[in-house]
Amino acid sequence: MLNVYARRMKPKLTSPQRKPWSKIFWSGLGAFLGIYAVATGGSLLGIEEHLYLLGSFGATAVLIYGAPQADFSQPRNIMGGHIFSACVAVF
Repeated sequence: MLNVYARRMKPKLTSPQRKPWSKIFWSGLGAFLGIYAVATGGSLLGIEEHLYLLGSFGATAVLIYGAPQADFSQPRNIMGGHIFSACVAVF
């Protein structure tokens, strides 16, 4: 069992290629605008404490804009995770 785990943990021979600067720029801009929209939407509703601006939105923005094709970045996983965590917080 340990041997199987150790074989999976071996480093890869080559590292993945670096993303182009244009993709990094657009990902950062998209994450900024998404979080800014959430913050502005809360202030337009008259909420001054930024109640809707959570720390998990930053992590979600990294998932959505940084790795959009990954399995863990798909809408059902993102929405399901937020709904599950909201239910845990309320109940």
